Amino acid sequence: MKRKLFFNLFLVFLAVALAGCSRMESERHKLLMKGQILDVIGNSAYLCIGSKDGAEAGDQFTVYKFTRTVNPKSEYAEQPYYTREVAGKIKIIEVFDEHMAKATILSGEVKPHYFAEIDE
Repeated sequence: MKRKLFFNLFLVFLAVALAGCSRMESERHKLLMKGQILDVIGNSAYLCIGSKDGAEAGDQFTVYKFTRTVNPKSEYAEQPYYTREVAGKIKIIEVFDEHMAKATILSGEVKPHYFAEIDE
């Protein structure tokens, strides 16, 4: 009797844990969705974020550029150091496949090789 009760409790716990993990996976995508701007044509940016990352039309991203500068904490001037600066905002209008989407540029200066990160 106790064995059957423990087995049933284990199955319930497992079902709840798996349901929580599936929700957590979608939240992880929202927190970690980022990628590179591949190309800019007119007011459209193409980025390497797609359905595999959880991207959907309507998702908005902040675009960053990295600028090389002197590391204020290092005595070695030749050591590379970069600052991250906001360059603009984009909004996905179409997801092509697992790895690519098209976005419209909402503001700022967006260029290839800049980095896009989803807004929370």
